[in-house]
Amino acid sequence: MARGNWGRWVLIAAVTLGALWYLIPTYYSFFVLPKAQRNDLKLLQSKLPSWAPSASHRLNLGLDLQGGIHMVMRVDTQTALQKRVERRGLQIVNYLKDQKVEGVTYTTEPDKLELTLKAPDPAALEKVEKELKGFDDFTRVGRAPDSITYQLRDTQVSRFRDEAVDQAMLVIRRRIDKWGVAEVDVRKMGTDSIQISLPGQQDPEQAKELIGTTAQLEFRMVDEKNPFFSQLVAKHPPPADSGIRLVRPNGYDQLEGKDREALLAYTRKDVPADRQVLLQCVSAQAQKGLCDSYLAYLVDRAVPLTGESLATADYNRSQTSNDFEVNLSFDTQGGIEFGKLTGDNVGRYMAIVLDENVNSAPRINERIPNGRARITLGHAMGKTDDQMLQEALNLVLVLRAGALPAPVSVAEIRQVGASLGDELIRKGSLAALVGLGLVVVFMAVYYRKSGLIADVALTLNGVLILAGLALFNATLTLPGIAGFVLTLGIAVDANVLINERVREELANGKSARAAVDQGYDRAFWTIFDAHVTTLIAGFILLSTGTGPVRGFATSLIIGLVASLFTSIVVTRAITTYFVHGRNAQTVSV
Repeated sequence: MARGNWGRWVLIAAVTLGALWYLIPTYYSFFVLPKAQRNDLKLLQSKLPSWAPSASHRLNLGLDLQGGIHMVMRVDTQTALQKRVERRGLQIVNYLKDQKVEGVTYTTEPDKLELTLKAPDPAALEKVEKELKGFDDFTRVGRAPDSITYQLRDTQVSRFRDEAVDQAMLVIRRRIDKWGVAEVDVRKMGTDSIQISLPGQQDPEQAKELIGTTAQLEFRMVDEKNPFFSQLVAKHPPPADSGIRLVRPNGYDQLEGKDREALLAYTRKDVPADRQVLLQCVSAQAQKGLCDSYLAYLVDRAVPLTGESLATADYNRSQTSNDFEVNLSFDTQGGIEFGKLTGDNVGRYMAIVLDENVNSAPRINERIPNGRARITLGHAMGKTDDQMLQEALNLVLVLRAGALPAPVSVAEIRQVGASLGDELIRKGSLAALVGLGLVVVFMAVYYRKSGLIADVALTLNGVLILAGLALFNATLTLPGIAGFVLTLGIAVDANVLINERVREELANGKSARAAVDQGYDRAFWTIFDAHVTTLIAGFILLSTGTGPVRGFATSLIIGLVASLFTSIVVTRAITTYFVHGRNAQTVSV
């Protein structure tokens, strides 16, 4: 074998073995677990060998293939905008009071998103206009002798609409994750709608009740001085295989575990009546909607403050410490309550809780009397700036989700039967196998040995597509099967083009070696151009499409990359081995 060919063979072997390794969870999911337990990731993980990939890297079936619930939720962004203008008016009046501008009142025009500030005299009105020049979210649209009218800027309207939908998506994702639904798909549709797919679920009313409830943001005090966790471990040692252990990451006793339900069940033993155990996801995969590590907090059962009093939440980077900070501000009543809460609990930790999940638990360093608070996130060990920025953004979304819940209504809900999904799988798989079989036979008969080489590459191409879908935790849909079959056809087309080029070179009197080398070289750019142009179309479909269209685009993109590899690298390595390595004088095409 030529030395230059060793690199290709090592690459092919590594890619093939890696693909087969990534398909192990998929094999166990479809051929080891019963169909009714196919969505149980914990059970699947327990069945996998220790050297296998995580159960999360498996081929998922979409809603159309295994049945479930399809929902479309509409976010009432207009009502949320009207509430924002109302709250902004209160904030501005409070700000003017801080600037010694007294007697200013406000009214709003909800339909026009307008805010009118009325002053007691012309001098005060001049001060109002001067102070508000730095506010970039409103633009002045009118002035009367005793008042000024402002309107929310179009850029702010667009930004807030997007934020309102993002907040709703965050809350919905958290609720579904808490419900334990596997392979959920939550994505934005249009400007004010959210599309939700719940594979394997068969109760639309339960889904509607779970998702449609308004999120509740709470501020709860952590009982960090209570030795409850250490006493619990001493009195009832956790099972050795539970993974539950006593830790002190924040300077006080806490419990950490990988199984949420097992950790909650363990901590319910002997918990004080006036206390409650809440969990925080501390896994590195938390941003992906996955969690494999939880931290337990012992908090007061009483809720001294809720998100109803929170006016705004935003983030910035400190100029002094370079840490990310999340800034909060409360309305007048909330500011009074927050000042009392922080003043009474200086030195303690306050948990920020959304839907019974702890998102952060900062330490109260001093009394905060003006209703404005700052949470300094700091740089956790091992976290990059990008990760800390994402953590700050997520915390802001959590706070806003509880403080500014835009009304959400069910625009569409339908149930997809599991029996229909089974039929689609059978027919789709049959179509793919029949198509693949006909292509394999045609290539072997028409191109003989070169056709058999193309068939080997074609089989590897199918394995790589399935492994790619599993690697990226993609969901296979019925259009995805169509994309799978289409990319197999594209892969065959590339091999046909190469074989025809080699035939032309042989017809021109070239030797077998020269014909193979020049055939591949001359076909390369034609194959590359065709694949790249189709890839561009695939990425456009992936970025702009929804549901089935994205499923088709995902399979198409992965298949095109696999096709490039098999047609240019794999078949050339095999053909070169037979022609160069064995000093063949002819090549069968």
